Amino acid sequence: MAARTAHSTFGNPVSRKAWLAKAAKQPMVLETVDLGPLGAEDVEVAVEHCGLCHSDLSVLNNDWGFSQYPAILGHEVIGRVAAAGPNAKGLKVGQRVGVGWNSGSCMHCRQCMSGSHHLCPQVQPTIVGHRGGFATHIRSHWAWVIPLPEKMNFAEAGPLLCGGVTVFASLTMYARPTDRVGIIGIGAAGLEPATSRPPVWRTTLR
Repeated sequence: MAARTAHSTFGNPVSRKAWLAKAAKQPMVLETVDLGPLGAEDVEVAVEHCGLCHSDLSVLNNDWGFSQYPAILGHEVIGRVAAAGPNAKGLKVGQRVGVGWNSGSCMHCRQCMSGSHHLCPQVQPTIVGHRGGFATHIRSHWAWVIPLPEKMNFAEAGPLLCGGVTVFASLTMYARPTDRVGIIGIGAAGLEPATSRPPVWRTTLR
């Protein structure tokens, strides 16, 4: 389905509200941010829900040493398409979508062309050098905006875009429906698929 452009935002600067972390280990503050013009292949999502992941805290505290401030955290984003650039594909204004750990990639390297966009050398994390989902709106390249079924429980769906997809991707690549698999050192990533109802897959978790 072709994307529809919201001409009020494409090509024009837009101000939105967001919670900013201005330095490591400092409280976030609510401020108005200028998102700039909407790119031709970008999508703007009006945020309805956003999960809190320990990775958000790691970036807030610069635990990994590559945080960039001011930072807008939040990478388990659920919302609706508010605007789409003229070259955005497969999405329409008003559609329910999600945005996870990454928000962009080059779309022309070997990894992107083979479907392994997350391995792109230029992959763009949602909360490092990019504005995340602790905000009224978030921007992402259209390929990283995930359409969601309307019957989902959206208030609880955010973690599926992080811990859930981490385990799901591994199972779909390496496990068969009749396999039994083990989860070692179970944490949020393992707990999400193990406790989901209904189960996301039929593989037995042990």
